[in-house]
Amino acid sequence: MRILILLPNDSMGGAEQYLKMIASYHKNDKIDVYFLNKKQRNSWEDLGTLVTLNYSKYSQKYIAVLHFIFKLAKLRNKSYDYIFTSHVYTNGLIGIILKLKLLKTKKFVARESTSIFIRYRGFKLLSYKLFYWMGYRKVNLLICQTELMRNQLIAGFPKISKLTKIKVIPNPIDLNLIEKQTTVSINNTLPPNYLVSAGRMIPEKGYDILINVFSNLKSNYPELKLLILGDGNERNNLEKLISKLNLTEEVILKGFVENVYPYFNKAAVCVVSSRVEGFPNVLLQMMSQNSNVVSTKCAGGIDKIPGINLAETNNEKDLERAIISGLNSTKNNRPLFNTFLQNRDITTFIANIEQYLNNSKPIV
Repeated sequence: MRILILLPNDSMGGAEQYLKMIASYHKNDKIDVYFLNKKQRNSWEDLGTLVTLNYSKYSQKYIAVLHFIFKLAKLRNKSYDYIFTSHVYTNGLIGIILKLKLLKTKKFVARESTSIFIRYRGFKLLSYKLFYWMGYRKVNLLICQTELMRNQLIAGFPKISKLTKIKVIPNPIDLNLIEKQTTVSINNTLPPNYLVSAGRMIPEKGYDILINVFSNLKSNYPELKLLILGDGNERNNLEKLISKLNLTEEVILKGFVENVYPYFNKAAVCVVSSRVEGFPNVLLQMMSQNSNVVSTKCAGGIDKIPGINLAETNNEKDLERAIISGLNSTKNNRPLFNTFLQNRDITTFIANIEQYLNNSKPIV
């Protein structure tokens, strides 16, 4: 099969990890991966030569889009069996390109990466609506990560249900890939007792809340450290908060980490402190390594996961309570987590896509 995957850049947020899992699953087919930005990391090179990676020459978004369209115009074979995307802009862009007949595909599978109508307002939201209207008519299957996300999408843009088929398929996890990465040792020495969180440094991740909670915990847990894996625009503000709270030696901002699993494995508690998410992939990754996981109710379905210590969003006291509960817990959630994750495996995810495309009942 010939497969096209389009991404804004090669960062490794949840949407990018999802598309990389798709590429890894199909790596015995012919896969073209296009990035609408210059190369920034080596996040995709481990997939090997069977996946063709195409980076833009430009970092400016609109110029990169024009460059991508120009590349397509030069291609002799513009036909793909599948196209996969997972951002509103790239979903819409591919839809527009298909309408212009610059590309052909048998199946276009798009995915919503977040709850657009909860996170955005004003001109940005209007621009998203424009992409929904112009591009989503060509989507054969639109995947929402949770029922809540699907309901929010339809409430925010009711016409979407007439433009395409919308189905809920929970986020996948590649258990085979995780098993390989878990065995890789890291060069860094880890603290003996620490909390860990991971993701882009943006306001939605709630790292400011987590740092304030950690500051409150220090008096009763003096040896405890906080590790945050990831980078982003909020780093400077978080560093100022850490300095203000006199936690410079206690909170460790590791920046982008290629392999998060050893950090999750050794942590006293893994924490998702987000204000809002589509669904945090990192939560599944944490569950694969550690039976002591805390999460805010930042996305639909999290409250249905067995064994998670739950906290209300935007609530420092409740997050503190949940973390303390995790620190004091002796319960082994490994059997519960293993069963849950088995049902989220990438193989089942792909099978459900095929079932919905063929108008059959999903597997789970």
